[in-house]
Amino acid sequence: MKKIVTALGNPTLNTELSKYSKYDVLSQDILYQEGLIDFLSNTDVDTVIVSGILQGQLSISEFGIELRKVNKFCRIIFIVDSISDEEKNVLVSKGIFDILYDDVSDIPDVIEAIDREEPINIKAQMQNEINELKEKIEERNQGVIQNTVAEIQKQEVISVFGPAGTGKSSFLANLVKNFSKKTTAKILLIDFDTLSGNMDEILKTNKIPTNIELIMDDDKKCGINYAADLCFKNRLDTNVLDEIIIGLNGFDFLSGNTSLHYCQNVLNEDFYSYLIRCAKEKYDFIFLDLSSNIFLDSTKWALKESSKVLFVTENTDVCLKKSAQLLDIVFNNWNVYKEKFRLVFNRVSKGIDEDIFSNVLKIKSLGKIKSDSLDNSDLYDRILESLKYIPKKSLIDKIKNNTKMVASFVGIMRS
Repeated sequence: MKKIVTALGNPTLNTELSKYSKYDVLSQDILYQEGLIDFLSNTDVDTVIVSGILQGQLSISEFGIELRKVNKFCRIIFIVDSISDEEKNVLVSKGIFDILYDDVSDIPDVIEAIDREEPINIKAQMQNEINELKEKIEERNQGVIQNTVAEIQKQEVISVFGPAGTGKSSFLANLVKNFSKKTTAKILLIDFDTLSGNMDEILKTNKIPTNIELIMDDDKKCGINYAADLCFKNRLDTNVLDEIIIGLNGFDFLSGNTSLHYCQNVLNEDFYSYLIRCAKEKYDFIFLDLSSNIFLDSTKWALKESSKVLFVTENTDVCLKKSAQLLDIVFNNWNVYKEKFRLVFNRVSKGIDEDIFSNVLKIKSLGKIKSDSLDNSDLYDRILESLKYIPKKSLIDKIKNNTKMVASFVGIMRS
C-alpha cells in the first residue's frame, strides 16, 4: 500500500484518493509549503502530490529542492499552472520528473504518475471498469444506457472588420492571445487582408512558415499564397495545412498576402471556401483579420461566411460616418445578416457616446477597449462569452465532475 500525502490547498484530490484501497492517504490536505516540509521531516511517505502555487515564500524550484532534502526517495508530483524551462530543469536535476499541467491533466494522469513503476495500465483498467458498469446499466434498463454526454465545442468562424486605422489587427491579436489561455479548443488566426496583410508584424513572427523553402517565388513567401498555390495543384488538405501554419503560444497563424499579383489574379472565393473547409477539419475557432477595403472579394466573402463579426471602430464623428457607409454596403448591397455583428470600441475619446453610436448603427455593443496600459480582460471575457466556448478546467474541477458522473451511475443502478 502506497503512503500518499497531498498538498494542493484543496482537499478534493485527497478525498478522491482515499477511495482507493491501494493508497494510504496519511493526512488531511496540507495548505502551506512549511507545513508539508515539516510533515515530510517526520513521516515516511512514498508519494507527494503538491501544487506549484501552494502558499509559501519559496519558488517552485526552491520548494522542490527543500522537499528533496527532507525525503530523498519519495515520488514528488508537481501540479502547475505554468513553469519555466529553468525551474523545470532544476526539478528534474533533483529527481522530480512528474510535472503535470493543471488545465490539461485529469484523474487518470495523477494515478498513472503515482503507479508509473507498476506494470499496469491504469487508464485501460478504468475504461474496462466503466464499460462493465455500462453493461450492467444496460441490463437493468433493458438496453437503454444512461450516458453522461461530454460538452461538444461549437465551431465558429469569426471575422474582425471596421473602418481603416481603428486598430482592428492589434485588437484581434490581443483577443486571440487572451482566448488561447482560457480554452483547450484549437484556434487558427488567418491574416485575411488579401492586399496588404501585416498581422505577422503585430504578432512579431515570421511571414514565411518554417517548413516552406526559401528558394521560391517571392509572391509565395507567405502562408495564404503558398496555400493557394497548393490548392490549385490539388495538393492542399488538412495535413498539408499543418506544414504551412506558424505555431504560436496556444494558437496557430496563417500569414497574409502583400502581392498585388496574387490579390488580383490568384486569390478568389473558390480558394477561400476550400481553405476554410480544410481548416474546419482541425480547428474549433477560426479568426479572420479583414481589410477595410470593400473592393476586395475576400472581405465580402468572409463577412457572408462568418458566423460572427466583430466590428471595431472609434467613437468619433468621422468613424461614425465611415462606419455607417461601410455597413450600408454590407447590409443593403451584400445582404449580410446584421444580427451576427457586434460593436467593439477602440481608442475611445470624448467623442460620441458609445450608446448613441450603437443606436445609430443599430448594432449591439460589447464594450470598449481601454488604453494599452490598462487591463482589458473584462471586455475580452464578454466577447468570449458570446462565442460560447468550453473553458479550460482545473484538475479539481475535473475530479468534481468525475465524482458527479460516478454518483449518477450509482444512482441509476440502485434504481
